[in-house]
Amino acid sequence: MIRNKFSPLFCDLYHLTMAQAMFDQGTHNNIETYEMFIRKNPFKGSYLIAAGLGEVLEWLNDWHYSDEDIDYLRSLGFKEDFLTMLKESHLEIDMHAFKEGEIVFPNEPIVRVTGPAWQAVMIETGILNIINAQSLFATKASRIVRASQADGKKRTILEMGLRRAQDTQGFTPTRAAYIGGIDGTSNVEAARYYNIPAVGTMAHCLIMREEQEKEAFKNYLVSDPKRASVLIDTYDTIQGAKNAIQASKETKIPLKSVRLDSGDLAYLSKKVRALLDNEGFYDTKITASNDLDEYTIQSLILEQKAPIDIFGVGTMLATSFDQPALGGVYKLKKTKNREVIKVSELPIKTTIPGATDVIRVIDENNQYAGDIICQEGKTFLNNNTLSQNIESIRIDNEHLKLFLKGKKAYRPMIEVIKNGKVNKEEMLKPLAQIREYTQKNLSRLDESHLRLKSSHTYIAGLEKGLFILRNDLRKKALKNEIQSHDRN
Repeated sequence: MIRNKFSPLFCDLYHLTMAQAMFDQGTHNNIETYEMFIRKNPFKGSYLIAAGLGEVLEWLNDWHYSDEDIDYLRSLGFKEDFLTMLKESHLEIDMHAFKEGEIVFPNEPIVRVTGPAWQAVMIETGILNIINAQSLFATKASRIVRASQADGKKRTILEMGLRRAQDTQGFTPTRAAYIGGIDGTSNVEAARYYNIPAVGTMAHCLIMREEQEKEAFKNYLVSDPKRASVLIDTYDTIQGAKNAIQASKETKIPLKSVRLDSGDLAYLSKKVRALLDNEGFYDTKITASNDLDEYTIQSLILEQKAPIDIFGVGTMLATSFDQPALGGVYKLKKTKNREVIKVSELPIKTTIPGATDVIRVIDENNQYAGDIICQEGKTFLNNNTLSQNIESIRIDNEHLKLFLKGKKAYRPMIEVIKNGKVNKEEMLKPLAQIREYTQKNLSRLDESHLRLKSSHTYIAGLEKGLFILRNDLRKKALKNEIQSHDRN
């Protein structure tokens, strides 16, 4: 499969069967609004990084049904008049979304789609597949990067998870991890495709195929003097460090780094650092890998004082090991100019009705002060300040917060597709620019929201009018259901 060449068949079968049912009923072109959102933050944390939008736009930029697509659908038994409609169609949706690198909170519309019902339904799976995964990986990466700086010192984080990734070619975790703040990747194809620094050391096999470890190191240093990084734990880590030092001396090639890939990383890194310093190898870095995650890295730095300069993170990042799925959903919010609501016995699954938008309030220190989820089109802003007092109410505990007129604020959602035409600037935005934007936004979150454990909940409530509408529609839906049950 060629990367990013997705057809409209990037969907579930029921999207097609539903679209055919709409077509048969003559309702397929009814204008509807759908929104993607999360119900809770991943990793028991307090934020999510929006990622993946660029690839969604790249897919939708060339969204059409080919002859091969139509032939396949014909083989599945779809009707000819429906297939003709598909073949002659072109994308007609409008889409608003959080820019990549924006911070998102529960119930906020990461993506809002308005357009012909069958198209809005048809693109659900592609949006969820791309944004769920990339937002999850970007957030995981940001936590790992933050853990590596627990003592205030900047360390290098490398993504090295291709062989364990559950995504063919590993493009998804690599792209998202770079957005989240990692510094480079061992995935050469992804590094080339996304213009990410390619990094790496060596494998144990290169050492094992030589009679003497030092000779293997010498050969490698001579072959690759610019990188000059060796793996020292094949046999005995301490002796490996001594052999690496000697190999550097004999070849006169400066040793850039040594890598530890097993054992007690804190203990061994201290011993190796002492050996390096005693021989005057003060500039040689120590790299550590071996099933590292944010908690292990933070412990190595804060509790064990390990003198590690570079962390190579693989499995735990490339599989998002402790939470493999984000759980973002895509729900109907408006049809025939009527707000709709999905009611559940679980309060967290009762949706917010209608097309929504987000206002992000900024405090006097240029930090995020809270978000207000409001109805789309409500004019609460004037020159990036609140034009009136706004009461915001949390869904989970109905806590009310008042945001005063004149407070700085902005709308993090932007228009990315208009009548099927993709915003090329957002689609082609360089990944390094998105990465920088992500770090800027993370820096505007209070430290309490960034903690790895017991993080403080960020306020993202409903504007009072929307809160009342949600309650009214919920009561109306339940009342209608009771009356319908009584009649039956």
